Amino acid sequence: MHIDLETTVAALNAGDHVHAHGADSRGVDTSRAGYLLAAPRPEVGQRSSGRAEGWLVYVGKRGDAPALSNRLMLYPDTGRIAHTPEQDLSLWRATTLRETGASSRTTNLRIRFGGPATRSAVEPTQDTTVCVTYNTEGWYSLDATDAKCTQVFECRLGTKIWWAPLPDAPVGLFADVL
Repeated sequence: MHIDLETTVAALNAGDHVHAHGADSRGVDTSRAGYLLAAPRPEVGQRSSGRAEGWLVYVGKRGDAPALSNRLMLYPDTGRIAHTPEQDLSLWRATTLRETGASSRTTNLRIRFGGPATRSAVEPTQDTTVCVTYNTEGWYSLDATDAKCTQVFECRLGTKIWWAPLPDAPVGLFADVL
């Protein structure tokens, strides 16, 4: 197995707060942030290219039990895991894009995007300032505010995401009404 991944995983214990990227139980690339629910262990998993060695980890809320829904396989060529500080979840919301104030008439709405709020995403997996833009037929583009305006995520108004208002935004007001 890959020495760097093996060294990183060996330094982790159950209860550590981590950010991991690997394959979920369906083999889909997935990022998760949360607590290690059990000590990582070497495992052989199924990939599209056949069976491969990796590390099995369970990432979820503190107190959750290891389950299929919080399982993640880290393979040497694609897996990553890092010990991270606990997040202040009081700043973040897991709601639909609609609740950010986005609509087809919205212009210049800027929020902090934390990733999709899937059933297994117990907390944000990223923190990117994005500009929300309606880009036709019900699709919204969440684009980075850097010089390239790179698309970070695309979704519909009813899609659940992790998001937070920008720190400098007045409470109760959205950027498009200022």
